[in-house]
Amino acid sequence: MPKYRWIIAAALLLFAGFAQPVPADPLELRGEAQRGETVVHSFEHDGHSLEFRLVPMGHGWSVWIGDPMYRGRNNVIVATPPYRGINPAIIQGWHFRNADNTGPNEPGEDSVNAPGMTRTFAFVLDGAGYQAAREALEILMWPEDRNEAEIRAAEERLKTVPKTDAVMEIEALELGNLVKGEQAWIERLAFRLRLNLP
Repeated sequence: MPKYRWIIAAALLLFAGFAQPVPADPLELRGEAQRGETVVHSFEHDGHSLEFRLVPMGHGWSVWIGDPMYRGRNNVIVATPPYRGINPAIIQGWHFRNADNTGPNEPGEDSVNAPGMTRTFAFVLDGAGYQAAREALEILMWPEDRNEAEIRAAEERLKTVPKTDAVMEIEALELGNLVKGEQAWIERLAFRLRLNLP
């Protein structure tokens, strides 16, 4: 019997090497927001309290995920490109209207080339990830005084910061200020959010 123990132990180690971590079920949240309202959902990850927030911004909202103790740290903004320009974590009324606000935003000459009813974005999972991503972005967004090695190191650091993704489906949308030449705003939206937590 003792000679079989090492065979069993070796087999267990071999199978352990092939075992893949089982992904957690995605966390699903639903909500509704009226113009100017903040929506908050609290959740736990890896023993830490986190929040998802829709924060009023312009003619819509900005998506915020982070530690509620550090409201100045948005774990989404440091992980979701593009870092300049139209970002899927920013939801504005004009995204759903054509260039002169006379109809819906559809492919063609008058398209505003903005995200639609499905928004996919990434977020870092903790304060250390936020800090690493923020420091890398400072170099990449303002590279004027940096050398090539610093820029390459920042690109690599930003790629390797642990992050995960989320998908928001806008299930209902009511727009206001549908006036030609002006910008539409969002009166109300209902959403379903899937957070793919590791």
